[in-house]
Parts: sequence; structure tokens; C-alpha cells
Amino acid sequence: MIQSVQAIILRAADAGDFAQKLTVYSRELGKFKANVAGVKKMASKLRSLAQPFAESRLQIYLHGTVRAGVNDPGKLIGGEPLAVRPRLRSTLDRMVQAQVFCETLDTLTKTFYPNEAEYDLLAGTLQSLEETEFPLLVRLRSTLILLKILGYGLRHHPVWKAMPASDRNLLLRLGSWPAEEAVFSSDEAETLSHITQSYLALFLPMPLKSEMFMRKVAAA
Repeated sequence: MIQSVQAIILRAADAGDFAQKLTVYSRELGKFKANVAGVKKMASKLRSLAQPFAESRLQIYLHGTVRAGVNDPGKLIGGEPLAVRPRLRSTLDRMVQAQVFCETLDTLTKTFYPNEAEYDLLAGTLQSLEETEFPLLVRLRSTLILLKILGYGLRHHPVWKAMPASDRNLLLRLGSWPAEEAVFSSDEAETLSHITQSYLALFLPMPLKSEMFMRKVAAA
């Protein structure tokens, strides 16, 4: 069964000399796995479609039923690039923030459960990360929005009432922040990061690999 989907590559992992296994999030089908053969060959026409953070109209061959799951991945056979987003792979801070957000979405969502709000947030976040000069703040705000979409809104959690008024005001400012303006000090950005990561940790089964990598880079 061949499906045409609008999709974003969350992750690409090597699977042999020239193949890769992709984690894909699509508007129509939600999240799923897909193999892509020969993609690491220089002449491969699928290379631009398999890049992390890229958005494309993909042609996917799915084996059996749609909900076969991660143990029966589909196969990428073609497509058309829509947004390649090269800056997310050429600038370390942008790349790391994009990886953290994509891994967060991957960890908190189930296979083959589409959600248009999640897809629109993912696409909008990656595009903002491509353009903004403040990738950390973009990622933090989008993380809180994602948690709200998933039913874990911070303002409806006991954590909100327990935090100092200054922290609540800082979060409210983040919610209305225009991503092109420098309105937060470095100390405020650090506080927002601590609040967001501490709250996110309540819903994660284990620490994010990309976040641990980010800490190692910061400590180096």
C-alpha cells in the first residue's frame, strides 16, 4: 500500500552501509518508521527527503496494516521536498534545539496517531528555529505548547500555583514573546530553561539523549 503524506523527518539512523531508518511525523498518519535504501550514496535521489528536520511530500510504501507498528516499518520510495531548512543542520545551537524538540515529540507521542495541531506546531517550530536568533527560547515555548496539546498544560498543574509569581510572569512573557525580539536577559533565559525542563521531566520516562548531549557540549 503506497501512501502520499506531508511529513517531517524527526530522526535518521544508519541501517547498513548505505541505508537509513527514519522516524517520520506526518500530517496524515502521525508518527511512524520508514526504511530508505541507498540514501547515503552520492547519486541517491532520496537524500534531500531523508534529512532530519526537512519537510516533504513523501511517497511511502507501508507493509500490511497502517498500525503494524515500529517492528514493521514502511519504505520511503520517493517524494518532493517542501522545506529543506539547511541552517538547522549547519549551526550547532539550532541543530541541538531542533533535535531536543523532535526527540521530545517522538518520546511523548504514539505510533500512527495523527494530530494536526502537533504537526503544525512541529513545522512552525522548525521554521522558527531556522529563522530566529534565539533558538533556545523558541524551543522552550514550543515545548510548553506541545505539553498543553497533549493535555499536560502547565497552568492547570499544581506546579503552576506552587512556583513564585516572578516565574509565572516570566512564563507568561514567553507565551506572548515575538520570536524576533531580544526581550529576555541571559539569566531569564536560564530560568525559563530550568522551569521548562523540570516540568517536562515529569512526563518523560527517561532523560532525553539530545538534552544530555547538549549538557556535554555546554560543559566542554
